Amino acid sequence: MRKLKSLLEPTVNGEVKHNFAYGTLEGMVSNVAFSLVNPFFGVYAIALGASSLMVGLLTAIPALINTIVFIPAAGFVERRESRLPTVLFWAGLHRSLYLVLACIPFMPVARPAFLVAIVTLMSVPGAISGVAWTAMMGDMFPAEDRGEIFGLRNMFVGITGILGTMVAGRLLDRVPFPGNFSLLFLIAAGFGGWGIVLLSRMREPLIERPVHIGQRARFISRIKSLLDDEELGSKFKVFCVSSFLLWCGFGFLAAMWTIYHVEVLKLSNTAIAGFSVLSGIATVVGSRYFGKMASSRGNVQVLFACMIVVGVFPILYTLSPSIMFLNIMQLVSGFVLGGLNLAVFNLVFAYSKPERSAGATAVFNMLINLASFIAPFLGDACYKMFGVYVTFFVGAGFRILALIPLVRLVGSSDFTGRRGANRFGFRKVGFQKEGRA
Repeated sequence: MRKLKSLLEPTVNGEVKHNFAYGTLEGMVSNVAFSLVNPFFGVYAIALGASSLMVGLLTAIPALINTIVFIPAAGFVERRESRLPTVLFWAGLHRSLYLVLACIPFMPVARPAFLVAIVTLMSVPGAISGVAWTAMMGDMFPAEDRGEIFGLRNMFVGITGILGTMVAGRLLDRVPFPGNFSLLFLIAAGFGGWGIVLLSRMREPLIERPVHIGQRARFISRIKSLLDDEELGSKFKVFCVSSFLLWCGFGFLAAMWTIYHVEVLKLSNTAIAGFSVLSGIATVVGSRYFGKMASSRGNVQVLFACMIVVGVFPILYTLSPSIMFLNIMQLVSGFVLGGLNLAVFNLVFAYSKPERSAGATAVFNMLINLASFIAPFLGDACYKMFGVYVTFFVGAGFRILALIPLVRLVGSSDFTGRRGANRFGFRKVGFQKEGRA
């Protein structure tokens, strides 16, 4: 904390350090809100009486809405001179809906369906605020420092996520249903609101936007120019194809983790929370480690290495029902996901020019959400026909397949040079779905 406070002191690079400090504090507080509830949405749905299909729809339907919303959201963001007000409004609206989720157990009928409906509704402001936040981060932090900066940010953010999940697991087991989940969502709403206050303290740099944005040029034509870019277009397309296949693998197994833990292994909420805690601890370490690795070797190398582990993970995870074994696997999962999330975030920027960052974010998120919509239905059909173990193997196949297009990028470079790291002093300071691979 002392080191974070030192970043608030004005220096020649005061704006960058100020935004790093408040962005990190906001991430730490907001991640408490997310970690209180995100690992338990599937458990919440089952407690409300949801079927395996309904649990899968918790991922699939919001993903479909995101697929539809991301492109117009990017156009909406690009037409605005300032991105911070957009983030504040839509992120605030997204987090306020936690209050509605707290009331679902007291509905007389259709509680699982209503849960899916509210989570789907949340995806609209979540998509808009996500595009605006990502583009704003690209404006606030230099490209050559992002690997180290966000590796460090994710380390701090991950620590509070661990604490949130630990508290949530104990609360869910000690307080009777439905009061436990209602209390959890109320607390999450409070922390989410606090995060908005901290976010409002960030200082958005004054950047002259390209003229075509102010003139509301056709957004589809700008997307086409992004994909046809002579320097970066082909790399961006290969990156998106690989990510689409990887997220098909994630979505295929979206409901299987909860089903495997709750219905096959009969684990308690405390045990499930323990998995998220261990994964979170490893993510803290992984984000810091892979942040440095990305700065020296490049984000593509980090992504490729992490995807190999992520690919075989579902197969290895089912080898033993032992809690000790599963705990070790959660540590592995969290460690590589720390690197994977960091590399993906940086490569969206690396394979698009600054003026097209919002469009690149929209295209990338549209594709991975399309995968997240389609794959859970396929996963549920596979589960009903062949069972949970075969489904894990097929999901692993999608993930491994994602490595094939990525091979084309392994030999290429992405802009991650170290030269800016010392300039801002971040190296002296020494850190976010479901948190398992």
